[in-house]
Amino acid sequence: MIAITNFDFLVGKWSVLNKRLKERLKGCNEWIEFTAEMETKKILNGLIVMDEMKSTHFGDEFIGLSIRMLNPKKNEWKIYWADTANPEAMLKEQVIGKFENGIGEFLGKEIYEGKEVDLKFTWKKKDINTAQWEQAYYDKINEKWETNWIMLFTSIK
Repeated sequence: MIAITNFDFLVGKWSVLNKRLKERLKGCNEWIEFTAEMETKKILNGLIVMDEMKSTHFGDEFIGLSIRMLNPKKNEWKIYWADTANPEAMLKEQVIGKFENGIGEFLGKEIYEGKEVDLKFTWKKKDINTAQWEQAYYDKINEKWETNWIMLFTSIK
């Protein structure tokens, strides 16, 4: 695994294999897979890393937007999300965190099925051409994190 301290590794074009649990926080182990393409760029001299992801998995062309903003004094990132499936939600803050020992861990809260859940993103740079993102919810009943979405990124040259 490559040691990383920020999102520079994500700049460029990517093919993305998505794996999502069919049901979350219900002990489900059935995964749904679909593909997407993503393009990422830096703006404001790298203080912001922004991407646009496109997929047809959700019916009409789905577009998701991530904006990652760095607070250089704290070396901490805030990640925001918006997508065409929920245009009324606009841009929402999801998680805050940083990279340590080459792994990015970001924590926040999210409303899922009408309840607030603890949310965690984990970023890993596997090698020069691949990366991985995971999303997990904290399962309060079993007192552990349940990974419910995995994205495997492969660079498109």
